[in-house]
Amino acid sequence: MPRANFTFINHACFMMRTDGALLVSDPWLDGAVLDGAWDLVDSSTSSAGMIEELGAAGVPVYIWCSRAQPDRFSLPFLKRFRAEFRGIATFLYRPGRDMRIGDELRRHRLPVAECPDGVTVRLAGDLRLTAIANGDGDTACLVGCAGRNILNLGDRALATAASCQAIAPRIAQLAPRIDLLLTGFGSMGWCGNPEGYAEREAAAAAAVERLAVQVERFRPKLVVPVASFARFARADNAWLNGGRLSPAELLETPRLDGVRGVLRFLVPGTSIDLQRDTPVSLAPAHHLALAHWADCWRKRPAPLPGPPQASLGELKAAFTRYCERVTAATHLLPRVLETVGLLKPLRVHLPDLRQNVELSYRHGLRMLPRVQGAGSGPNSGQSGGAHVAMFSGTALQLLRLEDGFDTVYAGGCFWTLRRGGLSAFGRFFLPQRMGRRGADRHRPLAMGSFLLRALVGRMARQLQAVLH
Repeated sequence: MPRANFTFINHACFMMRTDGALLVSDPWLDGAVLDGAWDLVDSSTSSAGMIEELGAAGVPVYIWCSRAQPDRFSLPFLKRFRAEFRGIATFLYRPGRDMRIGDELRRHRLPVAECPDGVTVRLAGDLRLTAIANGDGDTACLVGCAGRNILNLGDRALATAASCQAIAPRIAQLAPRIDLLLTGFGSMGWCGNPEGYAEREAAAAAAVERLAVQVERFRPKLVVPVASFARFARADNAWLNGGRLSPAELLETPRLDGVRGVLRFLVPGTSIDLQRDTPVSLAPAHHLALAHWADCWRKRPAPLPGPPQASLGELKAAFTRYCERVTAATHLLPRVLETVGLLKPLRVHLPDLRQNVELSYRHGLRMLPRVQGAGSGPNSGQSGGAHVAMFSGTALQLLRLEDGFDTVYAGGCFWTLRRGGLSAFGRFFLPQRMGRRGADRHRPLAMGSFLLRALVGRMARQLQAVLH
């Protein structure tokens, strides 16, 4: 009988082992990402150990990269893999709106193969993978081998019953049944200021609902939660851990009463035989995993410090270089959008400097009147008229890094100071996000499509606000 072994590695990473190949998904195995904003809940895995195991397997290796975010697409792993792996390996990704994965893999001179949306790609023997587009830059995948089908949805795909219903016929054509469903139970996303505990509770409830409707719609034989085993790790974002459910707390929610019997948590490194194992046979491993994760949730290390304080001079120079980069990528588009009012200057409060600054594509970085009596904590400076607040070191990284907005936004190392502050923050850095996704002057059609989607999205949000 052909072999079909599944091993949970850590966070979103897993391994499929067949008689003729190994498939690894989203290998983030050690080290903090996003400038220390995220860290793994379990730190027992390592890139070195994984690369050594893959090299010793003696079979072709395939590595699936689902999206460009660093908890799925670890650049330190890529660099180490390039230097240390000796064998045959191919990196797989779905080409689409986000060009970063393919560009980065080629920059590291790694062998790549594209997996177009909906096209089943045969890897080795009967191992096959089908990429399934989901939103802007996200990709689910269906893995098949030895007569078994594994649907990997990550932590964001198919968030509602309607979205599950819409895609179900397409998945049914590819797989008559789902033997193993891999899905998250809590996403790593910004959801409110330190005092916004209700927002974080709502986000946790939404994650539970998402998991429940996926299981109810696809009716898998087994569900293994993945992609939710990271924590906010810095002093300026640790509040976002509040309200996130541990595995044991998740299983106690009444919404999962009807599907709890097929849910099985695993400890990193646990393997299961997809030909023989069932939820019943995995019950002992599941109970060990619940105790393991409860211990990990309880033993949170002290928060990491944020980036060192930056001076106003450093920030001004960094913003000048930032404007030069986005102008080179999009010509004068940012200045034009600001001139016609589609982009507005962004006001940022820097609590450690007790200073508000305004960022403008037309006028550069300008210092605003110093905030009198403001402290250096998360709630300071609210009377200064700023849209968002962050420490100066974070602001410097925001302006210096090519993906500064994505890094700061995903890391949650900021807080909003007035209504509409979050949308103003995102709109101002639209040119940077366009360039990072390949929607630049070299791809004018992609640039126009990106702008159109952003405009339509803004109009939809404004209409929704009016209706409410």
